[in-house]
This record gives sequence, C-alpha cells and structure tokens, in this order.
Amino acid sequence: MEHERLYEVFWDGPYDCDKENACAKDPGNVLYQLYGSHHLYGRDVLLYIGRTGRTPLKRILEHEEWIQDEYDKMTVRYGSIREFDGWKSWEKEKRPYASPLGSIFEAIEALLIYANQPAYNSRNKADAEIAKGIRIFNSGKLGHLLPEVSYKYFLGE
Repeated sequence: MEHERLYEVFWDGPYDCDKENACAKDPGNVLYQLYGSHHLYGRDVLLYIGRTGRTPLKRILEHEEWIQDEYDKMTVRYGSIREFDGWKSWEKEKRPYASPLGSIFEAIEALLIYANQPAYNSRNKADAEIAKGIRIFNSGKLGHLLPEVSYKYFLGE
C-alpha cells in the first residue's frame, strides 16, 4: 500500500479582484479561487480554481477581461501550499507559506479542480492523474472548497 503525500493549502480572503490587494502581490500565494454569480448555481459560487505560475496579481490581471464582463462583483481567495507534517507545526507556521518547490502545485491544482468541479474550469475536470498519491487539507478561509480531498477517494488506486 502506497503512502499518500500530505499537503496543506492555506486560503486567505475573500478579496475584491483589484490591483490594490496586498495578498495579490505575495509570491507565496500560488493558487487562487474566483467567486461570483452563476446563472444556474446562484451568487457567491466557486467559479474557477487556478495556479499563478507568476505573481498572483499578474495572473488575476490575465482574467481581467472576463472578470469585468461578469454581471456581479467577483472575489478572490489566495492559497499557499506547504507539506503537511501535523497540526502542531501548523499553529507555529508563518502564512502565507513560501512557494513550493517543483511542480507539486500543478498536481494540487488538478486535484482541487477535479474534486470541487468549479463552473468555469474546463481543464482538469475529468483527469487528475498527476495527483496520484496526494491528499490535501484545505485550511484558513477556504470558501466552498471541500476541507479534505484525496486522489484515493476521488480516483481510487
């Protein structure tokens, strides 16, 4: 039986989708969630999960065109990742966490999208194979995300 690698994603927000947000400038925030209104699902709905790949502000600005076209105000939550080694160390850790090494945040993003099925994500909704062996604990102000997601639970072994 293969052990899962455990990660925590600490979420902060919600914030307005604007250039003045200090969290949008912190390079430790490598994931984000966009919330807004959806014609079918209602208001304050999880619409999109993404990874920054650069500064969070630059990534949000890349969405600016369609964010401005939304008929209601949109908000954003930012997430930082750390390898999870227990809740005791969680209390002592400084947040947001430093950017993770390697491409682990791609796998975490894929699993979060697969598990939560945001309305506007089209990629990764049907395939999260790169997240094999990963379990995620979402903490902080996680919004509408599931508090715990696991490759084993959603995709099996």
